[in-house]
Amino acid sequence: MKDENTPEYLKARLSECEQRFKAIFSLTSAATKIIDHNLTIIEVNDALVELLGYSSTEICGTKIMQYACEEYKDSWKELQTAMWEHGKPNFKIDVCLKKKDGSLVWIHITTIAFTSSGKKYAYTVLDDFTYLKEFEESQKRLKMSLEYSKMAVWELDFDNGNIIHSGGLPQILGLNGERKVLKQLDLISSFISEDRDAFKQVLASVSPGVHLDFSGRVASFSGEIKWVNLQGKTGEGPSQKMVMLGTAQDITKEKLADRYKDDFISIASHELKTPITVLSGTLQLMDRTDQNKSAKLSKLITLANQSMKKVNDLIADLLNASKMTQGQLHLNITDFNITQAVEECCAHIDRDGQYHLLIEGDAELNIHADSDRIQQVIVNFVNNAIKYAPNEKNIRIRATDEGDRIRIAVIDSGPGIDAEKSTHLFDRYYRVDSEGSQYSGLGLGLYISSEIVKKHKGEIGVTSKMGEGSQFWFTLPK
Repeated sequence: MKDENTPEYLKARLSECEQRFKAIFSLTSAATKIIDHNLTIIEVNDALVELLGYSSTEICGTKIMQYACEEYKDSWKELQTAMWEHGKPNFKIDVCLKKKDGSLVWIHITTIAFTSSGKKYAYTVLDDFTYLKEFEESQKRLKMSLEYSKMAVWELDFDNGNIIHSGGLPQILGLNGERKVLKQLDLISSFISEDRDAFKQVLASVSPGVHLDFSGRVASFSGEIKWVNLQGKTGEGPSQKMVMLGTAQDITKEKLADRYKDDFISIASHELKTPITVLSGTLQLMDRTDQNKSAKLSKLITLANQSMKKVNDLIADLLNASKMTQGQLHLNITDFNITQAVEECCAHIDRDGQYHLLIEGDAELNIHADSDRIQQVIVNFVNNAIKYAPNEKNIRIRATDEGDRIRIAVIDSGPGIDAEKSTHLFDRYYRVDSEGSQYSGLGLGLYISSEIVKKHKGEIGVTSKMGEGSQFWFTLPK
């Protein structure tokens, strides 16, 4: 057995320990370095080389402070002075370093002093927490943007009813306190009674992948009534639970602005009806009484009547839109035949001879709805097909029975509508600008159609492909 106290044995063990240290130092995944009492880097491992982007020969012989961002140098120097001059055994600091490519990296530095062969050295571990720092900065920006926009984010767990949320949600909902976790019942009960049942129905109908878009009124403890918009999408959370991630936004200002605009439009439209009616009656009287009028005057009266009809249609659209916004749209539900309804409301299309309507599908299909309103939707669809595809003479109207609902579609072979514009077609005052052409109208026809279909608890949409035409459709429950 070897004598463990001989110089040869101790030297061998020392060499073995140094080799192990170098192997660990080189291969460890944590970026590390060793500096001498002059703060000069004398050794680095592969992880530090990868972190800073320099080779080991470029780093060794330099001082780590050369890589530090300016705003952290003074604090770092104070800690180094405390270690090297006043005997502090270790220190920790978070700093920002500049990499070779000019990018920045956030580092948590731990430095430990040690002595070897009578000389002072320091061993430093550099932990990269750049991703955490970026996440924290992202969180700060998100919080600021949410506060600025009066918006909050939330996640509802349908399994236990818990809602995890950002801090602004209770305030937006008019709830008292800053509770970390709200319940689904808190969310529902925050809405006033007139909107609460509607929100319950929306939540009860959600399924994976379904989008939520609900606007309703909430009352704060002070009695203030606010409008809140909730948007979200369902998905799969932890443990395969169904959750909904969404946003909540105070839209009171937007609602008030819409109301003032709608009030103005409603008043203006009503005030316009009287002089327009008088003017229309005057033109009719002129047309009937002057039997000897010239051809030029007769043509002018005809043009005036056509313009008068356009003005009346615009006023009717404005009044209809105002009624729908204020929830004053009332339905007169009856049973009627779809083919007969199309022939009644679109008789002028075939009569002019320029366009031809083709009714496809089930011609004997009966609908349980408000006949006048559904005809209004069909006319809007047909007029849009004529307006945006004027060179196509055949307009197809397809009626199909889909079991629990009936689907009506107006199909044209025009230029089509791109996907970006399609998403806004049913918004108020939105008009498609096709190939730079500005079309007349207020952009209310499709919005009114949408509100009519929604009032029937149906769905409305458009399927279109550029160069292959469009299909405007709506469905109604039986």
